[in-house]
Amino acid sequence: MDAQETVVYTYNLQAGSFPLQFSVLVEPDADQPNHYTLSLSMKAGLVERALCAPVTLRLSIDPRRLDFSVFIFPPRTSLPAGCLYHMRVWLQTAGVDHRIFSDNDLWIGRDPDFLSVGDATFAVLRNATQDMVIYQGVVGHAHVSFIVRWKLVEVGLYSLSLEYEAGGAGKTLFEDCYMRLECEPQIVTFLIYVIPVTSTPAGASHRLRIWLRTPFVSLSPVSSTVSQSESYIYQRIWKSDDFKIGAGLNFEALGSRLVMGVRDPDSPRIERDFPCLNPNRRRSSQTPAITISNTSRNPLLYNR
Repeated sequence: MDAQETVVYTYNLQAGSFPLQFSVLVEPDADQPNHYTLSLSMKAGLVERALCAPVTLRLSIDPRRLDFSVFIFPPRTSLPAGCLYHMRVWLQTAGVDHRIFSDNDLWIGRDPDFLSVGDATFAVLRNATQDMVIYQGVVGHAHVSFIVRWKLVEVGLYSLSLEYEAGGAGKTLFEDCYMRLECEPQIVTFLIYVIPVTSTPAGASHRLRIWLRTPFVSLSPVSSTVSQSESYIYQRIWKSDDFKIGAGLNFEALGSRLVMGVRDPDSPRIERDFPCLNPNRRRSSQTPAITISNTSRNPLLYNR
């Protein structure tokens, strides 16, 4: 197999009322003879994205003649209903089965009933530009902006990031989530919601869910008579079960043994050349970073 070749195995299946397409890419490892990197992507509607981490295998058989078993199956229950699947990819070689990819948290569905998610608070769209979308929500009585940014990598391939901002402070929640789109980014919308978690102080801990939404496009002439705007494919692309934020939190609720710090009257102060307790951080701020390029030719880079 030529070092510049990539073998693509494609499998189609039906998940409820919409089709899915999985692709297994096999690429030779330039540094190790007879070693190959296998990566997995899933296409649903207008979006293709990477799943799972790439796997490197040593093969003594022709990588152009491999046979995979690709399948999904639902657990007993999920909320919203009918959206959660377990995914498996097995490789068969000379009567032996090898499990290559596994994901027990594949959330995808057509027009799920999100109102069935009890206690969920949904963010609403406030502003949209060509490469940025802002959603506004209330989390623990705090007004929070969720900022989605698109970055064009190459034709049809985009990098997605999400950050939040509240009260003048915020941080990046995830970045470098690569997707191949068969539409403009403006066609893609998002469903963002939080679910409160019991905590002390109350209102400090939340579950955060980020879903991507694209119009359902049917190849059936019967289904095409129904407006495509009435049906959507949703897929969850990120979650946090430990999103900590709130407004007016009562830390005294932690109990009588709570010891609260008191700010020194001389702080804050400005220091120059202040001794750093983390040499790596100080060195990284003074020395240009060394960038290690990704040798994989798979454009849907794995980042999670």
